[in-house]
Amino acid sequence: MVDALGNSTQEQELLRAIALWAADCAEQAVRIFEGRVPDDPRPRAAVEAARAFGRGARRDQQLRIVALAAMRAGRGTDDPCRHAARAATLTAAVAYTHTDLQTGLPGVRQARHVLGPVVHTALACRSADGPDVGDDVMSRAVQTAPEAVSRVLAYLPRQPAGHNPVDRRFAELDAALRAPR
Repeated sequence: MVDALGNSTQEQELLRAIALWAADCAEQAVRIFEGRVPDDPRPRAAVEAARAFGRGARRDQQLRIVALAAMRAGRGTDDPCRHAARAATLTAAVAYTHTDLQTGLPGVRQARHVLGPVVHTALACRSADGPDVGDDVMSRAVQTAPEAVSRVLAYLPRQPAGHNPVDRRFAELDAALRAPR
């Protein structure tokens, strides 16, 4: 591990770039959610708040509020919508990634703020449209990831392989984003 950025201006700039990338990735999941639950704007609001943060808006309480609202939007829905809501939630949560939590489960969870929008978008797409679409989401995210992603992941522990499909996806994406390109 390397020294943490500790809520510095540099950390904020890296997180802003990641938030824009995550929002672009989560867009596909939000469209799935909106197609199935057209009257619930909460996931879209979370992704738009993340975009605003990425473009320079302050990291404030409203960002947390829309993230939690997006999470609640996934309750009682089918798998694609549940994963889409998680993708939106974690997109907004990018702004709250702490690079100073570098070990153990807390560090793994922080890395999931960065990885989660892609993983849950892939799972939403996989569940709604088939495995190839989910795989394409992961590949495209790796190809379009800004340098900020690998820089922030360098501060955080690697994702464990796990024993379930979600954990395996997190580990797969983490390894791909850390690999030299």
